[in-house]
Amino acid sequence: MSVIVPSKSPPLSELTGRQLQWIAGGAMMTLATMPGQTNFIAQFNTALRTEFGLSHGEFGGYYTLATLASASVLVFAGVLADRLPARRLAIICMLGLAATALFMAGAGHVAILVIALALLRFFGQGMLSHVAMTTMSRWFNRFRGRALSFAGLGYTIGDAFLPFVLTVSILAFGWRNVWAGAAAVLVGLVIPAIWFLLRDPPEGRKGRPVIANPDGMTTLEPTGLQWTRARVLRDPLFYVLLPGIMAPPAIGTLYIFHQAHLTEAKGWDLTTFTALFPFLSLSVAVSSIFAGFMVDRFGSWRLMPFVLLPLATASLVLGVAQPIWSMPFVFIGIGLTQGMMNPVVGALWVELYGTAHIGAIRSIATAALVAASALGPGIAGLLIDRGAVLPVQTFGYAAYCFLGSLAYLTLQGAMARRASGLQQPAE
Repeated sequence: MSVIVPSKSPPLSELTGRQLQWIAGGAMMTLATMPGQTNFIAQFNTALRTEFGLSHGEFGGYYTLATLASASVLVFAGVLADRLPARRLAIICMLGLAATALFMAGAGHVAILVIALALLRFFGQGMLSHVAMTTMSRWFNRFRGRALSFAGLGYTIGDAFLPFVLTVSILAFGWRNVWAGAAAVLVGLVIPAIWFLLRDPPEGRKGRPVIANPDGMTTLEPTGLQWTRARVLRDPLFYVLLPGIMAPPAIGTLYIFHQAHLTEAKGWDLTTFTALFPFLSLSVAVSSIFAGFMVDRFGSWRLMPFVLLPLATASLVLGVAQPIWSMPFVFIGIGLTQGMMNPVVGALWVELYGTAHIGAIRSIATAALVAASALGPGIAGLLIDRGAVLPVQTFGYAAYCFLGSLAYLTLQGAMARRASGLQQPAE
């Protein structure tokens, strides 16, 4: 067993062609998650509410129900990332996502809508994201932070271009045809790309790789303290870390999900609003790459107190500022936090708990993040229906983020002892 203590970060020039290929596969997987992401589904908000006669709160409630259902299944399905090769599991998830997109295109009843939303969230945001980040966490050691950040650029690319493209496409072709088109792209373009990029290494007994992995280790030996999921579930530190980690998917998601209400409350044009999404995407890309370097240099636990501060600032700006020119600053703040999430939190679980059971452990954390992305829009929708407009809610969200940052600052000693191997798994 080895304990990972990040020191000097190796230069990117040491990355091999095989490593770059796997990172590209990770980025392709995260891009393929978009039909299950809130940014994608939110562009259909108005069309779906009109089609099924739903209020903001009702649609947010159904979305919450569907996402919580997907998170519950993810807790059990996530262990497959420890048992199946990444390429096989990724393609299974993408086939399921494509089939669900077609199912969504034909939805004719609100019950079908809820089922389709649950499957979109499970295959897209849930399993496919889980497979991508688990693959990067397991197969990379010295480059783990940067592998996670570069693989996460697929989210950034999707967030940069799809909101505006979807808004225009829905107006031009109708929302059902857009879902059918998404299924065609997944099957015709994305799955063949993943089949090529994630070519598995030779496998030994029980499907486990036994030769050099893309990061140069001679075997896929577990690194770190080899915590099992059962032991993690008995670890108090895990539960103290979770509330703050759940803030970005909850708060960032609700701002995007309720963009129709937000633009109406602020008196903004929705098309102009979606045209500003590149500010979000660019800030995600920049902060993700920077955070990846910092993780490899200093360790993720040292960066935790800073992750929530940009989101807190963005929430304050959104609550105070009135002109639409304030939205680029809001998107930048949201993007800085979201960009840090993948490399910092993705590496955190490995630093604290090792890689032996990282798929099972990450499935719990990922399910919590998926649940948070459901609770955010659901709670915000209920508050909107009761008269608390979103610009007023932002001050509470900002306070939550500031408190989370303070909590992580006080936990530095506990995380340092765990990451250095001084605190062993409890029996």
